[in-house]
Amino acid sequence: MVKKKEKINIMGTKYKVDEPVAKTMKALSDALHAHEVALLTWAHKTYYSDLKKADLKIFNRSFYDYCMKIPNAHDVLTRMKELDAKYAEDMKVQKEEEKKKEKDTKKIKSKNKKEKVKGAKE
Repeated sequence: MVKKKEKINIMGTKYKVDEPVAKTMKALSDALHAHEVALLTWAHKTYYSDLKKADLKIFNRSFYDYCMKIPNAHDVLTRMKELDAKYAEDMKVQKEEEKKKEKDTKKIKSKNKKEKVKGAKE
């Protein structure tokens, strides 16, 4: 029995692979394309379509259900929420530090101004 080789193209490079590998690559490529189309459909419906709010809510719910079929989707979304919370906390700390620096800068400028006035009087 002779194993049949098929030519496939991966990012511009051509390979000769066994038939089962070529079929697997084709199935993965088709699945990826289907996900891309679903994502673009969501973007279109959300940003460019004149759907009523109720219809958009139904569409978004069905898209969410579709996304939750992705392996480990719940874990990934949980991690994303954690990262969002950490980012929000980091931004809060950064703003507080900026306010403190601004306040300190104003104090220094005020002190320098008072010293200049005091020096001018003498």
